[in-house]
Amino acid sequence: PAMAHRGPFRCECGELHTDFEESNDLLQFVNNGSVTCLNEVTAGSCQRIFRPYREAQDTSIVLESDADDPELMLYVPFTASVKLASFVIVGGTDGSGPAHVKAFINKEGIDFSDAQNMVPVQEFDIANDQSGQLEYPFMRAKFQNVDSITLYITENHAAAAGEDGVPTRIHYVGLKGVGTQNKRGIVDAVYELRPVPKSNSELRDDVPGAAEGL
Repeated sequence: PAMAHRGPFRCECGELHTDFEESNDLLQFVNNGSVTCLNEVTAGSCQRIFRPYREAQDTSIVLESDADDPELMLYVPFTASVKLASFVIVGGTDGSGPAHVKAFINKEGIDFSDAQNMVPVQEFDIANDQSGQLEYPFMRAKFQNVDSITLYITENHAAAAGEDGVPTRIHYVGLKGVGTQNKRGIVDAVYELRPVPKSNSELRDDVPGAAEGL
């Protein structure tokens, strides 16, 4: 499984970024209202963990599993196809942070049984670290044209150490990469609910004949 790394990260734009910057944070492409999670204690709490990186240390926001089962199945759809580069995850303390994650792409509606019988695109060992400074890189060639990603948290650090009864807690998830112009049908409804300023390239796309001039 891939391990995290610290320090500068080379974005798809070719430049090095040391933190989550607007240039490669995919928050604006997350279809937050359609994010779901199996085994979450509080319905809809999974939709609150995707937010600006500057709020990553806000532990008042939490996605929590059932105390008797540390597994979580987090489904994240995007408003446009994206190329994923890496992710950051901030887990809870006292062994409640995720210890292992399996990633699947473009698989809507899978459950725990499905995931246990499927080969993930990539697996990650997650460090017991709450700093939000560890990045977990995706294998770029396998995470192109991604319409959705499912993160299957198989266990937390307490469970990995043989301790039962500790729920998994996640305070923040951030995704890095590049969005494309290949927008999905849901994007119009998302913009109506949460207006997002258009980029210059999108504004040009609205002008008849602009695409030919790009």
